Amino acid sequence: MPDIEMLKDRSAEGSVSTERLPIVDISPYLDPSSSEEARKVASQTLDKACREFGFFYVTGHGLTPEYMKDLLKLGHKFFEQPQEKKDSIHIFKSMDRVRGYQKIGENVTYAKRDQQEALDIYPEPENPSTAQLEGSQLWPSENDLPGFKDTLLDYTEKMKKIGHAFMRAMCDALGHKEMFDQLQDDNYWVLRVIGYPPLPEEYDLDKGISCGAHTDYGCLTFLLADDTPGALQVESKDGSWIPADPIPGAYVVNIGDIIDTLTGHQYKSTYHRVIHRGSNYRVSMPFFFEPKRDQVIRTLPGMVPAGEKAVEPFTYFDHLKRMIYNHFVSNDEALPEKPNANALTQRG
Repeated sequence: MPDIEMLKDRSAEGSVSTERLPIVDISPYLDPSSSEEARKVASQTLDKACREFGFFYVTGHGLTPEYMKDLLKLGHKFFEQPQEKKDSIHIFKSMDRVRGYQKIGENVTYAKRDQQEALDIYPEPENPSTAQLEGSQLWPSENDLPGFKDTLLDYTEKMKKIGHAFMRAMCDALGHKEMFDQLQDDNYWVLRVIGYPPLPEEYDLDKGISCGAHTDYGCLTFLLADDTPGALQVESKDGSWIPADPIPGAYVVNIGDIIDTLTGHQYKSTYHRVIHRGSNYRVSMPFFFEPKRDQVIRTLPGMVPAGEKAVEPFTYFDHLKRMIYNHFVSNDEALPEKPNANALTQRG
């Protein structure tokens, strides 16, 4: 494990790679009538993509392009609201100070302000409180955005089923059925609706980009994004950056810290960033497929890398809380002196 304070900031450096992300067709794991051979091909393709890139496109997920476009239109409608409407559900007005809307610059990565605004949505506990991640969710009013809440909550249920399909495919590739069965039980999730204004030509990238380079915290991230090219970039093994431009009807999916830890880094939690230089307002909606809240995470037997000690077991929810509360800093407050780097899976 490297010294966190010595980790480099990947946010605004590096060349563009000529590599392209692979494509995984997950449909055999969503079709009960699919053949064993079809599932074998899908699991092997997924295994290769997870080992070599940690990022890939996904087709065969069962959601129509029209449905996906309608979701993105809802995202645009949210950000097109008057500022006072968005501010009325600001995260710092929520019970747990993590749910709701953040202004541009209030999401912080590597001690730099990301040039994005967002709405963060989490499952609501039965008895909301002011404890970390235990509050009630803030939503735009039904009068302002009819159907917004119901549509997005329905979407999370659809995405959990797709996440379950991936856990079954990983199980076929890796074994460890008990763990991958647990990762299909009572799943937590996070949904973000993110808006990216274009970075001005004269903008100093060293002060922060659209979204600084980072890894994700959970099992899998399913990114639904509009057709803006040249924004999302994925770090390759040689340190260059692979463009992850949208493919119509496909998701961009990446491995998060939990799967990375379970597999002893064999499945990669890969750095990625957003530098939006286009002329349009970009909207993306990442869905984070997570374990259940109290899931104990430890590297699976036989997967501890040679020469390394096994990670001390931890619960998913403790990990999420340690990470997520480092990311929101009001524009009126000073930035942290030290970067909010992730000690779990950061690798030099």
